[in-house]
Amino acid sequence: MSNSNDLLDLFLRINEATLDFLTLHDFYQLRSISKRTFSALKTVEYTRCRDGCDYAVPFPAYPGILCTESDRKLGAGLFTHQLASLAAMHKAENNSVTFGSLRGGILGDAPGLGKTITMLSLIVNTAGLRPVEPKEFYDKQTIDEHWKLMRVNPVFRTEILKSIKPLRESSSYDELARFVSPPYTDDRFPTLPSFERHVNRNMANKVPRAQLELFRRNVINFKAGLDKRNRRFFCNEKGRRIVFERNLVPCSTTLIIVPDALLEHWAEQIRRHVKLDVFGDFPGSDAGVVYIDGVGDLSSARFPLNHRSMELPSLFELVNYLMVVVPFSRIKQQYYLRKRRRKEDVDDVTGGENGTESSPLLQMRWFRIVVDEGHELGENEAGNDITAFINVLAAERRWVMSGTPTTGDEDSKGFNDVGLTQLQRLLLFLRHEEYGTTKVETLETQSSGSSSGRKQGKAKAKSEWDTMVKIPFLNQQDAGREELFRVLREVMVMHKKEDIGLPKPVFKQGEVTVHIPQEVGSHIVNAVKTGGIFTDTYEKLTIGHRESYHEDPNSSESDRQIQRLIRQRRIHLLKEKISHAQKLGAKTFFDTLLNEHIATTDFQSKVDTCQGEYIENAIKRERKELEGRGGAIADLNSGPLTAASDHFSAKTFIDRRPVKAVVYSSSSSNLLDVLEYFYDKFDNANIAEMMQGNIDVMAYELGRFRLGQKEGKFCPICNGWNEYSGKELSGCKNTLLEVSDAAGNVFLIESERILRAIGKEDRDRADCVGNPVEMNRLGEAPLNKYGISKKAWKVGDALCIDARDPHPLFRARLSEEQWAAYGSARCKELVAIDGGEGVDNYFGPLPCEEETNYGQLMVSLRKWQPCGKFHGKPRWNHLRKKQVGWYTGPTLVHEEIETVKEDVFILALDASLAHGLDLSFVTHLYLLEPIDDAALLEQVTSRAHRLGATGPVTIETVNVWHELDPSTKKFRKQIASNLNDEDQKRTSTAICEHCYRSFDNITLAEEHEIRCDRNPDSSAEVPLFHLSSVYRDLRPPPPMGIGACGDVESDTKCP
Repeated sequence: MSNSNDLLDLFLRINEATLDFLTLHDFYQLRSISKRTFSALKTVEYTRCRDGCDYAVPFPAYPGILCTESDRKLGAGLFTHQLASLAAMHKAENNSVTFGSLRGGILGDAPGLGKTITMLSLIVNTAGLRPVEPKEFYDKQTIDEHWKLMRVNPVFRTEILKSIKPLRESSSYDELARFVSPPYTDDRFPTLPSFERHVNRNMANKVPRAQLELFRRNVINFKAGLDKRNRRFFCNEKGRRIVFERNLVPCSTTLIIVPDALLEHWAEQIRRHVKLDVFGDFPGSDAGVVYIDGVGDLSSARFPLNHRSMELPSLFELVNYLMVVVPFSRIKQQYYLRKRRRKEDVDDVTGGENGTESSPLLQMRWFRIVVDEGHELGENEAGNDITAFINVLAAERRWVMSGTPTTGDEDSKGFNDVGLTQLQRLLLFLRHEEYGTTKVETLETQSSGSSSGRKQGKAKAKSEWDTMVKIPFLNQQDAGREELFRVLREVMVMHKKEDIGLPKPVFKQGEVTVHIPQEVGSHIVNAVKTGGIFTDTYEKLTIGHRESYHEDPNSSESDRQIQRLIRQRRIHLLKEKISHAQKLGAKTFFDTLLNEHIATTDFQSKVDTCQGEYIENAIKRERKELEGRGGAIADLNSGPLTAASDHFSAKTFIDRRPVKAVVYSSSSSNLLDVLEYFYDKFDNANIAEMMQGNIDVMAYELGRFRLGQKEGKFCPICNGWNEYSGKELSGCKNTLLEVSDAAGNVFLIESERILRAIGKEDRDRADCVGNPVEMNRLGEAPLNKYGISKKAWKVGDALCIDARDPHPLFRARLSEEQWAAYGSARCKELVAIDGGEGVDNYFGPLPCEEETNYGQLMVSLRKWQPCGKFHGKPRWNHLRKKQVGWYTGPTLVHEEIETVKEDVFILALDASLAHGLDLSFVTHLYLLEPIDDAALLEQVTSRAHRLGATGPVTIETVNVWHELDPSTKKFRKQIASNLNDEDQKRTSTAICEHCYRSFDNITLAEEHEIRCDRNPDSSAEVPLFHLSSVYRDLRPPPPMGIGACGDVESDTKCP
């Protein structure tokens, strides 16, 4: 080896030890005294690539990435395409290092290719670096001349005191003010920097860092005021940006902005794949490295992730982190918070006095900003609240992460037009020097002013884009395509899945038959035969919502009148529609009535039930087959890390992954109905939900599904489970019911003890207590589901319960002696005082007489409330002006948080929350409706078909077909002799495994695959003036390989 490589090898061997004594920021401040060493350390060897080769990567490589204990056991390392992307990203960030230059771009690797790990690798590669400081925008000589005049002139005392105003809360302020007030008769403060140094030195340990930062900003403004001759500098955009950003707090922090649904994903990926103590302030410390909004420091986070509402820390806390992860909802909240605080335009980011009212996100000059699923910036207008806030954040480097930078169906006519518009909006965020900013903006710009000037600048940049790129490209002019390719090659890093060896997904088409009731078919046939339809026909066909035909007796007369008007209007519209269909012939009339019935809530409820039953049977079958293969491998470390690296073979691969099924739908109502079916067939612990809701619920549910565990506490009183969601657990939330039996005993029970509600047919039983429950009270649920139908409970309901104690499913209850020690005597006094109508009771022993069958005891419901309300602590109630509560025993506060294993194998996933999720552990994906958009199908499939998958994922579309009874079907064929055979209509569609387009049958799909433009073995040519052809031509160069002698090979081919 050469001497330079000896030095390189030396560094590689002592790298980890070095970081034990120096933070990366401190290490970067060291200066090399040897040119040869400095040159050698520009690149270092990366020896853990998954292809087995060594590559030259930018110093100091990727410390901490894939170095956790679990990663080391698996021999984890970056893939070749990730190293290629990182090389291109490093180049994009360092093409120009001057202030304000374009430094960043779009990481557009296809969904599932590990963009998160790639971006984390880029972040750790630059850990400790700070942004380039904007140049001083004032003339130093002029400043010195003015300072010499000021220091001897008492008139300028006000200006000096104004600069130190933020320090006035210090006890040393008066002394400082006297010392720094001009005139200076001695040699005090010969220059302005000497004045600044003196203040910082004397107040460093006496005031918070925030106040010294405000002092620094005041000095900058003070300098600007001393140099009046350089005003022309403020008249161009770059100058104003320099002035603005010099007032911000520079940091080495990367701000990562993610959709709400992906907050848990980022926290989990960092926790699993980044060794945090490499970046801590001292050896072994992993605190202060990553901040997760709503969670806090990642080192103290609990998983499943517990998200809660909390304020952002101050900027002086955030600047110490390597990464700060915030969701879109926080950005939106900060936008409107800022809007409420300001009377003028919201986009003035400088805040109130000295910027103190601004969001901490706006007060910092970030080293890098990363927007995950950044196509959101392109889909929305630049004036969108989230986009507007993100676009004014200050950072030296900017990245958009999106596997689909331009969204939409590639086969649609307007794809190019819409896609080019989206790209220009992304360039606006990146502040592209030609198509994202403009040099002719007015004083109101992105950096410092109102929205009017900014809108003019945006319009100018968009006009340039339209003139130079969009219009020529759409007109199929070579100049437009060449300019587009030049710009994208400059800012976009992209790999496709065909570049990587992944196990191919398995597409299936499931079929579910829903029978049309015979009476509905008869009504349709009669209507077509008679040529007439009456008001009651609509109800017989259940057309429209059933509630439209039945007035609510509890509503007011005005509300009932509105209901009648709505019903009449709906019937009128239906009559017009059906009357028009009747004129078009018997077949159209028949199909219209049938389609109206299929669109009803009643029929859709049957569809949801049938789909739920189909998926239930499929999951149970898969779990049974898994047991036949030897059961699931609980420790995935014993299996392959990724199928991509192990050359998955269907012939030798024995799939023993735990069954994890995702049920996906773009209709929230349909998904909820299927979910309701699942809750009836599976245990609640088997199901997780990712529906529209709070970010804390989504993060926690995804964590449950991923990890198969939950956290919480068992109540020491009722032994009920209380899930921990980040908030302190003080009182048990489990519902207890107070009931009484025929003997007059009053006691508390768990809802799980309810066997059934007593209906009218059982009310004559001798031991029946209370009022019978109407059959329709629980809707369509049977009376034995009373325990889970809390909304239907009423005081006085007659119930049959299991009162055995001990019980095989419940912990034995405490004795009366133990309850006496906890204050039950006082509880009985309070009950007597309130006549049994208060909130007090205790979870004491159940009544016990040998002659009674306690397996089925009849009781009457008296009241119900959380366990914590029954067992209240003694305290003074200021409103009631008396002592309340009685319980002195242990509560949830005294219990430790426990982790409990769960068998969670179903995730209900709403389509709006699916983008960007890492579900590589999922084995089955069930679609409740077909997805015809190839791009959307690829995006959905890529949630599980991605790096990290240890086997293929099965994507099954649950198609629904309606079935008429024989007589109705015969009549339908009579009125439409050319009707296609029913079996032909049921031919399952097939999916191209390269581009995800749908075809009517497997033959057509196979013919297409041969010439598919995304098939690596295909010679098909994509139209030159289509965005997909431009993307296809974009390939980053391979990483630099290192030959056998240690020499760098710049022309190494990517395997």
